[in-house]
Amino acid sequence: MQHTEYKNIFKTTFLFSFVRVFQIITAIVRNKVIVILLGADGLGIIGILTNTIQLIQSGSGLGISKSAVRDISQANRQNNKVKFSFIISLTNNIILFTCLLGIFITIIFAPLLSNWTFGNNSYTIAYIWISLVVGLNILTEGQLAILKGMRKLRALAKASMIGSIVGLLTALPLYYFLGTGGIVPSLIISAISAVFFSNLYVRKISYDKTKIPFKQIRKEASPMVKMGVALMLVSFLGLLFDLVIAAYIRSQSGLGEVGYYRAGTTIITSYFGIILTAMTTDYYPRISSVHNDNPRIQDELNRQAEVGLVLIFPIAVLFVFLSPLFIQVLYSKEFIQSISYTDYAIIGTILTVGSNSMGMILLAKQEAKIFMTYSFLHRALFIPIYFIFYLTYGIMGLGISYLLNTAVQFLVYYVIVSKRYNIIFQKRLIFISIGFCITLLITILSRNIENSIIRYTCGIIIFMCSLFYLKNTVKRKMKMDILKSLKESLFSLSNLKK
Repeated sequence: MQHTEYKNIFKTTFLFSFVRVFQIITAIVRNKVIVILLGADGLGIIGILTNTIQLIQSGSGLGISKSAVRDISQANRQNNKVKFSFIISLTNNIILFTCLLGIFITIIFAPLLSNWTFGNNSYTIAYIWISLVVGLNILTEGQLAILKGMRKLRALAKASMIGSIVGLLTALPLYYFLGTGGIVPSLIISAISAVFFSNLYVRKISYDKTKIPFKQIRKEASPMVKMGVALMLVSFLGLLFDLVIAAYIRSQSGLGEVGYYRAGTTIITSYFGIILTAMTTDYYPRISSVHNDNPRIQDELNRQAEVGLVLIFPIAVLFVFLSPLFIQVLYSKEFIQSISYTDYAIIGTILTVGSNSMGMILLAKQEAKIFMTYSFLHRALFIPIYFIFYLTYGIMGLGISYLLNTAVQFLVYYVIVSKRYNIIFQKRLIFISIGFCITLLITILSRNIENSIIRYTCGIIIFMCSLFYLKNTVKRKMKMDILKSLKESLFSLSNLKK
């Protein structure tokens, strides 16, 4: 039974890793075009606008997309069609309200947002148009929450992939013909395509649409909204934190420096975060459906963390060693200084595998107050740390700050989860995580060896060792043939259209 669970986690992680790789390829093409046509300034503008969209979206969305996943997954596990039909209908009503709220807030605060993020009123009209992106993104999140809660993984994968390719194909000509003037239209069209395709697959779900009176909506939505608001505040703090850091960099060094920083963070959160994103897609609904069963959650935690670690390790080694090449492929030589950020931030992602897995337990158990209090104190502590390290070490200081950030988060979550619920993150996995971090530091040192023969020999040896560890662990611990499992997963992907 345990081996079957490992296999299911592995296949699900691989499925959404493939989706992320597909999205990364489209992002690479888009970013290359942006760099060629718009330069670092254009990338900086897109980064600031994207951060602002996420910030408002998080605030006005009230966290419903996250809290709804928990309720839908519970009802779905109980095979209670009446209950999950009601929850889906209730979710749709709330999401529509938050969509309109997001549009209204963005329009009202457009002048303030322009002054805050760009230092003048020149982007006021742009932010008014951006309100459409905020509203559409909230609708998309609501649709994806339904797919996640009911674990319609193939539909979720298809909606994500199709939305990405349509967004890419529409953005490229806009950048070419309009330059920076095409940034806002491209964001709007991408948001439209995302909500269209997500809704297309939600419509295929068999549930009874329920008409709910307004008074009942207010009553029934209260628990979901309370939980959602708490989660929203946590997400809001994170996005506000990122926006403050970007704005501080702009004030000190200009938009170009923001572009280099954004290149590094994009690699970590979007490109390199393939495994992390894939893990969370199905892991959260699984633990939410069994949130009162601590032994079961502990098993899920350690299985998920182990799969994540063994998969992410070879990718981390390869990227760190070949990062100068990857940066030039993803962006250009101009962005080579982003490596000083990614070297340390990638080490932090190893710790994030464990901390994310433990943090989601707090969400599944609706411990929003603990989660929110810690997030506030954590962000408040690290804002000055980021500032100081940036002033002292530049972009590299931001990478070091990120690593310290993830290390503290890992330790705090470990203490909370183990003491409060007696859910233990296996010490063996902690030592493995530390070992991986040390290996990545050795990889960085090897990459800087002047003699090319010795440099590449060391890099190949380290990478082959990481692959051997992956194959051996999967075979010994998970009782799986990794090549056979990959082939089965690829076959499953080939049937996505069914």
